[in-house]
Amino acid sequence: MIESLGDIEFETRMVGPMVLTTPVLRCLGLAEKVDRLCAIGEQADMGYGVVAELVVQCRLTEPKALYDMPDWAERYGLGELYSELESAAQLNDDRVGRMLDAIYDKRPVIWGELMAEAVQAYRIDLSRLHADTAPIKFAGLFANQGEDVTVPRLEAGYNPQGEWVQQLKLFALAAGDGGLPVWFDALSGGEGDSPNYVPQFEAFCQHAGLATLLPLDQVIVLGDRKMPTEENQLAWLRLGVGFIGPVTMRDHHRQTLRALLEAGQTWTELPYVAQRDAGKAKEKRTIYQGLGHTVTLTDPETGDEYPVRHLYIHSSALAQREAKRHREEMAAIETEIQRIQGLVNKYDYKTTEIIIRRVQKKAFKKRRAQRYFEIQVVEHPDRPEAPLELLYTVKQPQAVQEAELNGVYLLVAGGPAATLNEANLLQEWKGQYKVEHCFRMTNQLFLVGPVFLKKPQRIVSLIFLIMVGSLVAGLIERQVRRVLAERQEPIRGLMPEGRDHLRPTVPRILNAFAHYSVVHVRRADGGLIGSQFAKLDGVQQQILDVLGFPSPAELFGRPATN
Repeated sequence: MIESLGDIEFETRMVGPMVLTTPVLRCLGLAEKVDRLCAIGEQADMGYGVVAELVVQCRLTEPKALYDMPDWAERYGLGELYSELESAAQLNDDRVGRMLDAIYDKRPVIWGELMAEAVQAYRIDLSRLHADTAPIKFAGLFANQGEDVTVPRLEAGYNPQGEWVQQLKLFALAAGDGGLPVWFDALSGGEGDSPNYVPQFEAFCQHAGLATLLPLDQVIVLGDRKMPTEENQLAWLRLGVGFIGPVTMRDHHRQTLRALLEAGQTWTELPYVAQRDAGKAKEKRTIYQGLGHTVTLTDPETGDEYPVRHLYIHSSALAQREAKRHREEMAAIETEIQRIQGLVNKYDYKTTEIIIRRVQKKAFKKRRAQRYFEIQVVEHPDRPEAPLELLYTVKQPQAVQEAELNGVYLLVAGGPAATLNEANLLQEWKGQYKVEHCFRMTNQLFLVGPVFLKKPQRIVSLIFLIMVGSLVAGLIERQVRRVLAERQEPIRGLMPEGRDHLRPTVPRILNAFAHYSVVHVRRADGGLIGSQFAKLDGVQQQILDVLGFPSPAELFGRPATN
């Protein structure tokens, strides 16, 4: 019996976005799947499943807190939210590291089961799969990575930002339905992209049982320029899977396009409006035109012939950008050549080799327009004081001819995708941006201790759990947007200044619960008397109603006290 207020203590602990993430993790059954597939010693006081789930929770609430998970667990009072956790100190680096070791070999199986569970529970459409790769950079010192070629290796290389960094490469398949990550794998930092598309798709089919979820001939895989190599096209066609992707325009492609135009084919305007242009007047929107034809791809192993659709796309916005770049490059090259002309026979510009090298380095650089220039250094024996002269000519006819194809790129489509009309084919391809959704949550800063990631297997396992977090976040965002679209009513007050809309992002949704907390009432000896979860504000209540999630008190099994 409590005699006075002096006999009790009030302890405030964070709950944060776990109000949203916990129901999804329970639906997917991550902890149960890890415990079933990753055995733990009889003497252990806690299974790997809850540790894996808490790493995901930490990643979704405070990514930087991975550096000190016991501190995070203490601040969030996880001992009261997770009955398996007796004290925050149990989440030390050694325990988390052992969990990462345990799940490494089981990653494909665990992910496959999670995906099958998600597809069934959330009715995810897998008929459109977007494939891409992204680098993940690492800083710090790492132990010897060993010689096991089956383990992805941190390797130094340039990332898209032009930084020379240690990195792994992340391959992912994202569903066109919400951009959800449905398959991924960590690859060595220097590994090429093209050879991985088909094997990764086959691994997804195997572990997620894709053929049991829908017929493969209903699937279309979309990728960037590295995907539709001729070898990959044949592989997709043998599997009976559709594909769409751009290929680099070669001279023979340009010649084919010119031949088609000379034969009487014409560009057809395609009724596609980019999302960024939807609010613009028609005359200010990007205009897309298409011109397609069918080619035959022969399998050299079997002699089978497959029809593949080639669709040339002309984008007015891309044409304007390329024309501007062409003009600027031409002007820059000519200006620099003329500057060098004034230096010939002076300083060290006194040999043909040096003059040509300077033109290549200073004027041509990596500018594509250099192919329209011809230079030569002429020697004049009758001018001993200035014997050398730099001359140049511009191949204007070639420049004009190639400028006619500014803004043109080529899409190839095979299998079931080859039967799509030109408008639908472009529409499908324009959904490729969705793959970025499953990368966006790997682009944050993560701080981790040295024991935590002392070998590459643990790095790969951590990436696995980060991607589980991406799946959880993606499912939350997808469900909110689907319900809001059905209701045609936004969540009022979620966005500042009344800018509420029907497509809120998951960072905004999670941030609405960033400071949500619970107060634990304890005796002086530390015993728990009861817990009072904070009252939900209007925005938080709307989000829970949209998702159909229980109240925090119901979710964590703590009835509210009066």
